[in-house]
Amino acid sequence: MPRKIVGTRERAARPAHATLPHKYHHLHHHCCATSTSPPPPPKQTAPRRILPRRPPPIPSPPRCEASPALPAQMANAASGMAVDDDCKRRFLELKAKRTHRFIIYKIDEKKKMVVVEQVGEPVLNYDDFAASLPANECRYAIFDYNFVTEENCQKSKIFFIAWSPDTARVRSKMIYASSKERFKRELDGIQVELQATDSAEVGLDVIQGRAN
Repeated sequence: MPRKIVGTRERAARPAHATLPHKYHHLHHHCCATSTSPPPPPKQTAPRRILPRRPPPIPSPPRCEASPALPAQMANAASGMAVDDDCKRRFLELKAKRTHRFIIYKIDEKKKMVVVEQVGEPVLNYDDFAASLPANECRYAIFDYNFVTEENCQKSKIFFIAWSPDTARVRSKMIYASSKERFKRELDGIQVELQATDSAEVGLDVIQGRAN
């Protein structure tokens, strides 16, 4: 049988693997399958965690310099009036030297402090002291009471009296009540304390009973 001659156009129309020997066809199919497979999907990464922004720090308040110590008459306590220096000085004279029989103190609301209103001489007695307490106003008082014991011993006791009559103004009663403890701390040496709203509660019999 005569040999068929294939032309150039016919060879060009054949696929490439047609010209390969039969034993290489499986390699050609493998290469083609590999080259035409889709690319692998891109590697997924974990989403980036965004932290919330911290608020700016709050600046601390400026430090205040410690103020110098104020005089005693200007050192106003949190609960009570200031105390004038003369109040303590007069009390020490009564306590140590017995130069006064009694001292009457008042609160000066304009100055916002306790001041000395009246000082009783040593020759005065209890009646003079009682007459010095105003009927309608509050006061603080110190009374030096002298007495003789059953053993015939001469003694004395220092009384602190918070005088707050029922007829006094309510505001005045509140001021004197809130300032009492602050004022008493300035008078070191009080031996007996009385709270009186009328003359009967600070009578001489009450003084004598508390002294013994």
